[in-house]
Amino acid sequence: MEHYYIRSQNHTTTERILKNGKKVWDVSFRIYTIDGDCKKKWIRGFASKRMAEQGYLDFITQHCEIIHFNFKRKKDPVKEKLIVGELFKQYMATLGNVNKQSVVYDKHNIFRLYILSKYENTPVDALTKEELYQWQDWLWAQKNPRTNGYFSHKYLTKIRGYLNHFLQWIEQRYGFTNNLTEVQKPKNRTQRKEMQIWTREMFDTKFLPVVDNPTYRALFTFMFYTGRRKGELFALYKTDVKADKITFNKSVNRRTFGADAWEITETKSYKSCTIPVCKPVQEEIKQYTPPKEGKFYFGGEEPLAPTSVERYFKKYTELAGLPFIRIHDLRHSFVSLMLSREVGANLLVVSDLISDTVEQVTKTYAHLIADDVNTALSKI
Repeated sequence: MEHYYIRSQNHTTTERILKNGKKVWDVSFRIYTIDGDCKKKWIRGFASKRMAEQGYLDFITQHCEIIHFNFKRKKDPVKEKLIVGELFKQYMATLGNVNKQSVVYDKHNIFRLYILSKYENTPVDALTKEELYQWQDWLWAQKNPRTNGYFSHKYLTKIRGYLNHFLQWIEQRYGFTNNLTEVQKPKNRTQRKEMQIWTREMFDTKFLPVVDNPTYRALFTFMFYTGRRKGELFALYKTDVKADKITFNKSVNRRTFGADAWEITETKSYKSCTIPVCKPVQEEIKQYTPPKEGKFYFGGEEPLAPTSVERYFKKYTELAGLPFIRIHDLRHSFVSLMLSREVGANLLVVSDLISDTVEQVTKTYAHLIADDVNTALSKI
């Protein structure tokens, strides 16, 4: 029988959703070996939180002994030579099997700026709880050089999450303790910004009349009336667009490591779907003539460049005298229109049209749903 030591009965129970939708509970806690090595122990797959708690008690009763002194850990000369920068190279080599290249590209840049800049030549065992608290304090004090303002809590949390995943990988492969799990994440104290959207009237009567380029008129109409991501629209082939429906099964990625400026990848949701389109999009399909050369519906030989699209969108927005929004906000505008009382689509329909989950749509557009709930209740 394996025998371990624990210094306290502190443990964590976490909920997890399996691929089949079933909910299970896991338990994690710290154990020590006879040599003083500290490991994170997981017991997984319980049907309820109560059963997970009982599973934890059963394990420590059978396999563990509580001790009240500090182990003198034996030094491992192999582990002492493990350097953050060298391990990061190994870690990056494994990411291509589980992440899209755009995600790998993003992680590489974030590590270069905020993690390797401080710890590239640092031994892994120097990343103590105290050191990681100092790193987190430093990170939260950084400013965006483009705006001179502090980074958003969402962006900082993403950076912290990337480091946590890296340390988990080290813990699983080399037995180091991921001390970041003991570092409390700062609370989000920033006020949530109001979602920026255009109404249908703003788009139809003010924006479209000033768009004199047929390609961009069709593109922006597709964006507003389908709610699809711009990468999916840039990746459309001529064969994907029919008179009354469009097939979305790919996206354009421009965050690449190779010599190519772009590549065609799966959609963000890894879904392929053919959706019917509304009359405004059908009218644009009739009027718009794709380039003769090349396979791309909007770009011809190559997909449209995001910088050009952004420039034209800003130009037409100013000509129309409309409040500036991001191109991605056209997606929000579509969902807002679909959920409005004017259309009244349910969440399942909306999530299918934009290839997102019902849970994510609910989370992102909760304020719109709440407004409709209050309106409906007021009529009772």
